[in-house]
Amino acid sequence: MTVSFKSIVLLFVLMMGISAAQLIRLSFFPHTTSYALSPAQQRQDINQLLAVINQKSSFAALDPVRKHIFNQHAQLLLSADLQPSNAVNFQVQLQRWISSLNDPATSINLPRRAKQLTDIKQLPGQLYHDGQHWLVYTAENSLFDEEFPFLTHMDGLPMQRWQKAAQRYIPDSIKLSIKEQSHWLHGINQLRLDIGVTTSNSIVLTFTNTEGDNTQREVALVSRNQQQENIQQPTAAAMAASSSSQRVIRYPENIKLSPHILDLLASSKPEQDLILDIRHLKAPDTALTQWLQRHFAPQSVAYSSAIGLMKYKRYPHSSAKLFSTKNIVPIKELHFFEQVNLEALGFDNHIQDSASFSHWLVRRLVNNRKNHNREENQPKQRKLVLLVDSSCQQECEWLALMASAWPNVQLVGESTRGSLSPRHYASLTQSGIKVSFSAALVYSAQGKLVSGIGIRPTIGLNNLALNHENISHLIAAKSNSPTHASSANALTTAKRSP
Repeated sequence: MTVSFKSIVLLFVLMMGISAAQLIRLSFFPHTTSYALSPAQQRQDINQLLAVINQKSSFAALDPVRKHIFNQHAQLLLSADLQPSNAVNFQVQLQRWISSLNDPATSINLPRRAKQLTDIKQLPGQLYHDGQHWLVYTAENSLFDEEFPFLTHMDGLPMQRWQKAAQRYIPDSIKLSIKEQSHWLHGINQLRLDIGVTTSNSIVLTFTNTEGDNTQREVALVSRNQQQENIQQPTAAAMAASSSSQRVIRYPENIKLSPHILDLLASSKPEQDLILDIRHLKAPDTALTQWLQRHFAPQSVAYSSAIGLMKYKRYPHSSAKLFSTKNIVPIKELHFFEQVNLEALGFDNHIQDSASFSHWLVRRLVNNRKNHNREENQPKQRKLVLLVDSSCQQECEWLALMASAWPNVQLVGESTRGSLSPRHYASLTQSGIKVSFSAALVYSAQGKLVSGIGIRPTIGLNNLALNHENISHLIAAKSNSPTHASSANALTTAKRSP
């Protein structure tokens, strides 16, 4: 059979058209992430994450030993006989690996498509710890079993075994945090894989009571996506009612409701101590910061506008412009005498302790108001109580760090996360998994490292107590107990060289 010249030309044109269409698709849509991952795709993502961490991670540069361990784990992963996997299992593998950096800002998040395709099961309700026992609460905030309230075993294994498995994913600064442990315990199937227990859509819980009697309940796991959808966001009216009944003003998780905070603060009784829950404060809230400074900050001392200092991990094309804002500036922009004070504490750009890090940047007060700018009718002895725990990070921690240096301020709860730094973000090419980690290290204005350590509260309360309806009475009782260490001086027992 002979093919005409015209047919050959048409076939050639068709092939050229298909090639051109493919090039256009790759130009505008270079890669579509995959839920099912081959060994080659997994290795490509591992190499990509390894390169970006070694180049940009402040915690990898801070601790060469941990960086070496991180790189060793990478080589073990790359040389292992990887099997075809899915994005969910690959995420678990990456989470376990990156936790060796001990960076409290690290997160490994699935892309939206993978979340839609995956029905991840988790424990229903909420897990709390009263200081001695684990307690299970339902979604309606009542005990799962009032006759047998204490949870002792899951799948026949003691809770201590599950806690140990959960702590493998938790950085040192919050490893003992019950709230953080509870978060990882909810992902029970992930911990089952770590321990070597078969995954399932149900779990056997063992409960006991004060007499030592016990009972077992088989509980069905619930869909994480469905449980998150069922969580009802509070309204402005609900916020006001809650603050009135509990005498606690809680910063909302829903950022759209944050403007109502100032109304609640203004309507608070000036003769009562102000209890403010800032655990959900993530983004800068200048209005809130200014209000607290105006009502609780002491008279400004000359040349002391610094809240804390920061140095970022150097890499090609990095500059202070990437990290500086109107409140974060290079140290050279401060007044001469303030620079001298900070240099006396060790923040001297002429003495660079590591070429891997930049010169110092300073986070300073929103405004350095004088005492005469206080409200005339505010009682001078009014106390400010800030509720914090291991979820307190970024702006929450900056506010806690600022207020901890003021008189008549108490931090109550658990130690904060130790994650004040700006983040670097990376999207892995093959899996689409989103990775974030610390771009810088943060120190207090007194020269103490805060990143990876956190801020210890003046008064310790567990997570169950922080949500108690009579929390104001619990705080009052704790305040009347023997003297507590100042949270401003409790960042770390040893000063690390800035």
